[in-house]
Amino acid sequence: MQRQKVEHEIHCPPERLWELYFSNEFNVEMYEQGLGFPSCKIPERTDDGKILHRRMTMIPKVELPKPLAKVVGDRIGFDEIGDWVRSAGEYRWKIVLAAFGDKVRIEGTMRVTPHGADHCLRKAEYEVEARVFGIGGLVEKTAAQNVLDGWHSSAKFINGWLARQPA
Repeated sequence: MQRQKVEHEIHCPPERLWELYFSNEFNVEMYEQGLGFPSCKIPERTDDGKILHRRMTMIPKVELPKPLAKVVGDRIGFDEIGDWVRSAGEYRWKIVLAAFGDKVRIEGTMRVTPHGADHCLRKAEYEVEARVFGIGGLVEKTAAQNVLDGWHSSAKFINGWLARQPA
């Protein structure tokens, strides 16, 4: 099992980051234009005022080791399914890979805390566990690194976007 923690300073208050994070338009722009994903769709979103639930379906731009590329083939997409529990101040998410389904578990949490004047810290923790015979360790390592790269890339995009679009 791979466990990771990542933290980024984002150049806006927590409320603005949460607003952006759950904006359909912002996410499509970030993933498709900013991060180069061929596709980002948001087929499911509900909000009862306490919990905002969202499912995003994406096809990422990724480089895979050759052994994984053979197994994955053209099934490179994934769903990110998550719940923002407002009372806990936490987004709880999981990623379901098209290629491996229930053989790979990727799940984690994200919290946002104030950090200085008009900034915040976005903190994420996640785990990757793969039960794939013969290549489980490679799947875990690759998935954990791809998720980490995604957090880094999204922080860079968000801060650049905020610099171009002040509140």
